[in-house]
Amino acid sequence: MSAYRFLLLTLSIVAFSTAFTAQNIQSVGSRRAFTSSTLQAATKKATAAQPENFKKGEFVSSIAEKTGMTKTDSEKALNAVIETIMEEVAAGKKINLTGFGTFKLSHRNARKGRNPQTGEQIDIKASNSPSFTASKAFKEAVNPGR
Repeated sequence: MSAYRFLLLTLSIVAFSTAFTAQNIQSVGSRRAFTSSTLQAATKKATAAQPENFKKGEFVSSIAEKTGMTKTDSEKALNAVIETIMEEVAAGKKINLTGFGTFKLSHRNARKGRNPQTGEQIDIKASNSPSFTASKAFKEAVNPGR
């Protein structure tokens, strides 16, 4: 199967699952069917909702271009930044990068929960989770004119 056909099949499946709601089904005699306009609208909605990925290689290339560093040096610098953030946040420190945001460690206490399939009560262990809060400048950059 070609990549193009695979993509079309995948988009059709996503569109079908998105469109499969009671309000999008029309009764036709004793059976039910989707209208082509409903399927097309769901396909457009499903494809428009997914943002474009900016992969690490592209990120490294962008850093190299903006700083004049080689791609190898840019990748080493990026890896060092990521590693430092991970180490310091794991140690419980809060990292504030002015104009960008804050990385910190959030603690979740142990609690009781329910298994959604059986309804059985379960114990959820305490855990730590890294979190990021965007700065005001970052929020304004992604919401221009707001």
